[in-house]
Amino acid sequence: MASSHGLASPHAPVRFIPIAALTFCCSLGTGILWNSIYFVAESAYGFSKQESMLLAFINGVLYTIVALNAGRAVRAMERRMSPRAALACILAAQAALSPFVLIFSSVATLWICAVTMNAFGALQWPIVQHYLVSGRHGASMRNAIGWWNASWMLATAIGLALTGPLEGAGLLLYAIPSMLPIMLVAMCFLPAFPARPAHHDPDASAAHVPASYAPLLRSARVLHPMGYLVIGALSPVLPYLFAGLSVSDAWRAPISSTWHIARLVAVLCLWQTTFWHGRGGTLLVAGILLSGGFALAAWSSSETMLVIGLAALGLGQGAIYYNAIYYAMAIGSAQVDAGGTHEALVGIGYLTGPLLGLLAAGAGAGTPVFIALVLGVLCIAGTYAGWRMRPSAPRSVG
Repeated sequence: MASSHGLASPHAPVRFIPIAALTFCCSLGTGILWNSIYFVAESAYGFSKQESMLLAFINGVLYTIVALNAGRAVRAMERRMSPRAALACILAAQAALSPFVLIFSSVATLWICAVTMNAFGALQWPIVQHYLVSGRHGASMRNAIGWWNASWMLATAIGLALTGPLEGAGLLLYAIPSMLPIMLVAMCFLPAFPARPAHHDPDASAAHVPASYAPLLRSARVLHPMGYLVIGALSPVLPYLFAGLSVSDAWRAPISSTWHIARLVAVLCLWQTTFWHGRGGTLLVAGILLSGGFALAAWSSSETMLVIGLAALGLGQGAIYYNAIYYAMAIGSAQVDAGGTHEALVGIGYLTGPLLGLLAAGAGAGTPVFIALVLGVLCIAGTYAGWRMRPSAPRSVG
């Protein structure tokens, strides 16, 4: 429980409202940085499709490296400061970096700010996830994950959609600097966090984790980066998909946010239901939606086809993400390393999608070859995910 002074108790999990509010603010920034950055790069800096893919690839590489080492980094920082203080430093650093693109307007500055702030995000989210589920088990943990997913997915959709009015008003360069006040607001919720996450009882956690969760986690961890592979492949080229469509500049980013809204719908449905717990059918349907949605969006010849493709993609990616984090945090006992692995898989997806685009461009191939490469990888991963879903064979004794 919170103390009578409104500050966090050192023995209780962080309350829903502070962590949801902090997550919402930080994810507004993520919506700008991970998605709107490519509209900024194309419109304000004249990036080509290949240059945008290269930026996405470098972002993904750095994000993966930092996320994989998040647990080690947090334990090193804990020798000098609490996780709450470390989170405050990360948010402050992102706030300080965000206005640099206005102060020093150059392509080099855009690159430095983009990759550095994304690296801070790779360290930030495992800490937030550690706070989110530590001390929670069973229904309480599921409810917390539901609140958290709804918070960040709504925020990223809003963050991308707001790029449209900025672009229409000729103010797109202010998209990244807008993270300065957003991060300062996020820091206002940190006093409601305990200095360290609540104790997480491994025995109580194990009592809520049936044996069926392990193979589903293995399968979800194959599909999880595929969801971000699709996003990483599509996000850098989304601004260019509108070239043959009769869409005004002010509507490009809002239409692009369709998949964010669909992803939120998927998460809200899974949050409020339990039929999918311990069952692999959800992952199967999600994989089909993800692949089909990507193909429709990438080959779209009309606004309607693009919106339908983005919606299907979002539903599939949202369901995969929810399964992945639910099983990861349940089995991983709420540790930073579990969140770090989860975020590293995000980075692997984000770097693989643009990498396929760069390979297709380097070979002189066009969009059809690029789409075929992505769909080929998705088919291979989907087959492997189905194989990983098999229950582990019991070990023989003697």
